Amino acid sequence: MPQASRSIVIDVPVDQLFRVVTDYDAYAKFIPEMRAARTLRSSGVVREVEFEIELAVLGFSKRIRYTLEFTEAPPTHVRWRLTQGDVIKANDGAWTLRDLGNGKTEGTYQIELKLGALVPKSVSTFLAEQSLPKLLDQFKRRAESLTA
Repeated sequence: MPQASRSIVIDVPVDQLFRVVTDYDAYAKFIPEMRAARTLRSSGVVREVEFEIELAVLGFSKRIRYTLEFTEAPPTHVRWRLTQGDVIKANDGAWTLRDLGNGKTEGTYQIELKLGALVPKSVSTFLAEQSLPKLLDQFKRRAESLTA
């Protein structure tokens, strides 16, 4: 299963980055491929969220729906796992946030991703590895824009 891990330094305090990471319903506002995000249920530190994305990778374009269950440990950790998906067969990951002081936070994003048998492995690998820097930059811009 393709996996990837990357870190980025963001010029916001750790609690503010945590709020951006856990504002799942707002993802469609700053992640261009995200068509919809909707919290289905929330109980304590656990939230189940349905996502719809439009993938256009290597000549392959498709709308995909999937549901993730997030477990939050404020303000430094969020884990998720796939609970439902058609094309996506596995999506497990985490955000780990580290306070660097002076209003800066290091965010580390880890993901393991597996798509269905009819989807070429190169697409899974592209999504897990190649699109990750772009995704991290989108979170950075969102978090920093909220403090401007």
